[in-house]
Amino acid sequence: MIRGKTGIALLNMGSPASPGDVRRFLRQLFLDIEMFHFPGERLVRPFFAALISSLRAGRVRRRYRVLGGTSPLLRLTQEQAGGLEGALLKRGYSVPVEVCMRYSHPFSSEAVARLRARGAGEIIGLPLYPQFSHSTSGSSLLALRQAVKDLRPGLSFREIAHWYDDPDYHAALGRRILACRERLAGEEGVGLLLVAHSVPERFVLRGDPYVEQVEKTVTGILDVLGRETSAHLPWLLAYQSQVGPIRWVGPTVSQALEAMLGDGIRSVIVAPVSFVSDHLETLYDIDLLYRRQAIEMGFQRFERTESLNASDDFVDLLAGLVIRRFEEALSRSESVED
Repeated sequence: MIRGKTGIALLNMGSPASPGDVRRFLRQLFLDIEMFHFPGERLVRPFFAALISSLRAGRVRRRYRVLGGTSPLLRLTQEQAGGLEGALLKRGYSVPVEVCMRYSHPFSSEAVARLRARGAGEIIGLPLYPQFSHSTSGSSLLALRQAVKDLRPGLSFREIAHWYDDPDYHAALGRRILACRERLAGEEGVGLLLVAHSVPERFVLRGDPYVEQVEKTVTGILDVLGRETSAHLPWLLAYQSQVGPIRWVGPTVSQALEAMLGDGIRSVIVAPVSFVSDHLETLYDIDLLYRRQAIEMGFQRFERTESLNASDDFVDLLAGLVIRRFEEALSRSESVED
């Protein structure tokens, strides 16, 4: 039996390493069976992935160039991994933490190999997606579980499938919303737009819990805001990043902005609730596209909350989450027996 300390694989989507890597990254994404389902997919999927990645690569590449050529996601996830490892060590747990990306390096097999090299005899998969969807957390955990099975049969595997209901997560987002509200002190007609990544409606119809968990996250955040301030902040929940001719969960950000404008809101605080790190969909979609759209529609101010990234409160949140769920496993300190 394999014995050793517990290690953590910190899971995220990944991003292209450079503009030239965009097509390969997109092809990896569209090859994922958990991300897209269609008739005859086993035969058609390679052709579908090659075609769609070719068609979309140019537009996505131009967006990355606006950000300087690439996304900060890998760097931020590495900082989160280092921060989590340090936060656990301060609490008395010597636990190696490695980054594990779904569609770019380091892949699951690389993360497992690194954790084994650092003495891990048990691996905890921790997605950086607060809400569970089969297309995000589900896909990442499935790939990690398969890598553990392929590379090291007998290696123990545990997972944290979701943490949308974590009170510390709600509090962290609430603090950032209140910081934005403070910057808009004196402004009239301030509203809050809570934003999550959308999913196809068919996912929800098949039982994917993502949308329900997003809504419960919003309830938790609103509870925090209600305790922290007596000022009423009108709010809406919207979903971003709908692409293609299929039906997606809404309302869209554009529809929500129109509704808020009609209700007399002229300054909007935008708070992503399903992203914890800055990447293309915060830095480009929200900060540039939606901001420009809002100003052109007539909004006076458009403020996005600061992302959690590798902030102290976020890595402490992750450390507390892991300890609460797996304290007994983290406390073991055994030698490796192959």
